[in-house]
Amino acid sequence: MSGTTIKLSKPITAHGDEVSEITLRDPGTKDVIELGVPTLIIPSDDGKSAGVEIRQKVVARYIMKLAAIPLSSVESLSMNDFSRCTAIVMGFFGQGDGEEETPAS
Repeated sequence: MSGTTIKLSKPITAHGDEVSEITLRDPGTKDVIELGVPTLIIPSDDGKSAGVEIRQKVVARYIMKLAAIPLSSVESLSMNDFSRCTAIVMGFFGQGDGEEETPAS
């Protein structure tokens, strides 16, 4: 399985089992069509610059789908682990380092 494995700082329960790491597989075109992009571009009033908003609900849906875990499991991630997962998801879209964890074999 290709993707990125994240060792969790605090185990979670997924599908009735305690899990200490999750693997986020690489997203495909079908995932992007279904879920959308995890960012929203916000133009400035002057039209010369723009901001980027990270859409956390979309990121959570990517974590669910790519790690094949339910929303309740995503919601139980520690903030640190959720932030690390967010960085990995953003990295798939060229907006994060995507290098935080080890590639899955």
